Amino acid sequence: MSRWWRWLLLLVASAGLPALMGSGGCGGSANPLSIDQSSEIQIGQQGAADIERQYGVVNDPVQTPRIQRIGRAIAAVSQRPELPWSFKILNMSDVNALSLPGGPVYVTRGLLNTRLTDAELAGVLGHEIAHINERHAVKAIQQQMTYQLLSEVVLGRSAAATQQAANLAVQLAVELPNSRKDEYQADAIGTRLAYNAGYPAGGLVQFLTLLQSISGPNSSPAWLQTHPLTSDRIARAQQSAAEISGQPRPVPLVLSRQNEQTLQQLVAEDADNAVKHAK
Repeated sequence: MSRWWRWLLLLVASAGLPALMGSGGCGGSANPLSIDQSSEIQIGQQGAADIERQYGVVNDPVQTPRIQRIGRAIAAVSQRPELPWSFKILNMSDVNALSLPGGPVYVTRGLLNTRLTDAELAGVLGHEIAHINERHAVKAIQQQMTYQLLSEVVLGRSAAATQQAANLAVQLAVELPNSRKDEYQADAIGTRLAYNAGYPAGGLVQFLTLLQSISGPNSSPAWLQTHPLTSDRIARAQQSAAEISGQPRPVPLVLSRQNEQTLQQLVAEDADNAVKHAK
């Protein structure tokens, strides 16, 4: 068979791949394969089973219905209300909240012990829901997995590959800090989601201020370790809250031009830092 015919057959065989290729919207990474929603949900469910097996879940007769009520109200006004959202309490003493691809959201026993108001809890849950809404963990997984493993996840050919993706999702949620861009975007969109669900726009600001006040020089809450906190971030969250406070609901989830410019600046700064560290 001539080389020309081999290339032609390869093109024909590849005709079914566009559905798997990264495109506009939620996808987009250096890896040409994009995890579809079905695979995303499977990864998140596997990660949820693993994390619940490791830490355990608290079924509190008061707090569990409370976080489910607030979380479901916020998820319902997100851009992905059809996901199998779940809201649970992890049996961890750390002050933390985390989310996994496809819908699982957790707050810890330690976080609830800080006696958050409904507005503050809505700010926290809105932030985590925004991470899922924007597929931040999915994009990170796409960037870290090889093309071969990612293709096995997307095509459903390997339970081991899906487990590896779930392991990455758990590691991203529990141990690794999010990028400043993702954090700022989750702050801004999460504030809008909580507001659209009927909660005050300043809930996240109040929570961030609380965390800053209780964090010591040697023992900062886990949420600060995976969600970097700076006074500048609080100022930006205050700006986001001020933009929408008093506006008729629902406010658009699309960020303002100033917010988008700030995001672009953060991306450029992160790229510069990566180059500096590589030298």
